[in-house]
Amino acid sequence: MPFAGIEEIFLDVQDLDRALDFYHHRLGIPIATRTDSRVYLQLEASHIVLQLPGSGRHRGGGPMHFAMTVDEDTFDRVVEAVSDGSLFIRGPMGERGKGRALFMLDPDGNETEVNTRYLYGTPQR
Repeated sequence: MPFAGIEEIFLDVQDLDRALDFYHHRLGIPIATRTDSRVYLQLEASHIVLQLPGSGRHRGGGPMHFAMTVDEDTFDRVVEAVSDGSLFIRGPMGERGKGRALFMLDPDGNETEVNTRYLYGTPQR
């Protein structure tokens, strides 16, 4: 199954300004969106989310959340491969040709997402 790449990684950070000093000011990764508790850093075809502990999305998804971009056919194969009831999954959700997502927990409790969003341009934040 061809996977296009990592779409997103959510990282808990203790201090947003300190994290931004590293990721934005030193490394030069552009800021797409910022709130009091979360910052989206936009890469060319993926993003990194810096969030204060306990403040963000995917909290029910284990110690870490990451997402991989796949093409539509691979997405369908992944859904089929994990739909036997042996894993905790959310989805699939969305619409073919517009961006779909499937969330599942790996054996260590990390929330692994497979989606097609970056096939259709950079998602709006």
